[in-house]
Amino acid sequence: MSGETDDRRSSWTVDTLKDHYDQRFNDQEQAVKSALTAQKEAVAAALAASEKAVAVAETNAEKWRQSANEWRGAMNDRERNLMPRTEAENASKANAEKINALGTRIDKSEGRTSGLLTIFAILSSLGVLVAIFMAIRRG
Repeated sequence: MSGETDDRRSSWTVDTLKDHYDQRFNDQEQAVKSALTAQKEAVAAALAASEKAVAVAETNAEKWRQSANEWRGAMNDRERNLMPRTEAENASKANAEKINALGTRIDKSEGRTSGLLTIFAILSSLGVLVAIFMAIRRG
């Protein structure tokens, strides 16, 4: 062991100890500065990434809002253009009544035509009979 009680002299002096501790202090100070610089750069990179992520999120949110507005508009158009069920049922009933009325008119028309043809056939037969009787009477 070296020291004051030992006969050998130590190579450490106050000046060499001061130089040694000054060097260690400077090395630690440089290490702290380097660590702070690295931390500052890391924070700057994190902030830049965060700003980029916020910008992307805002863009996506705007696209979503536009899509939602388009969907809302399509649904409003659908609601405005589609006929309500009760209105459709009423229109269907009205059409069915018109079809039934038209069928009744056609049936009446066919009946009238049939009746007229029957009357014409009877009158024609009577005419033929009258012609036959007239021919028999002459002859």
